[in-house]
Amino acid sequence: MERTINTLVIHCAATPNGRWTTVEDIDGWHRDRGFRRLPTLIGFNQPRLRHIGYHFVVYISGAVATGRGLREVGAHARGHNETSIGICLVGTDRFTAAQWSALRDFVTGITIKYPGMKVMGHNEVSKKSCPGFDVQAWLVRGMKPEPENILEDVR
Repeated sequence: MERTINTLVIHCAATPNGRWTTVEDIDGWHRDRGFRRLPTLIGFNQPRLRHIGYHFVVYISGAVATGRGLREVGAHARGHNETSIGICLVGTDRFTAAQWSALRDFVTGITIKYPGMKVMGHNEVSKKSCPGFDVQAWLVRGMKPEPENILEDVR
């Protein structure tokens, strides 16, 4: 069964900028917070990840890992999960050029798939500093990050 999806919520992992963090790490943190995926949907997408709340995670390399499937309601933005997709950037407020490029490409693709989709930061739906940058200003700038939000490539 398809669900209505009309919002993309951008998050940060609140990890040290530039530190390698995996989707499995985040799954463990979400397990510790009591998140869990529905057994009826878990087999369709990443069955080894039993707790992750995000649909996608952007690694510092720019690779995009899948968490929950799009058919699944996320656990990432209380009060907005039913109709949203959650994407998480590894880091806190400074992201690699590869991450910015991957996020731009993802947002471009997902807004084509879901015309009229709203794109917002977690801080726009909750009293959080996440994702560590102003998503609306980023969109207005043509999805170009501010210099202070760019992390020199990590080796």
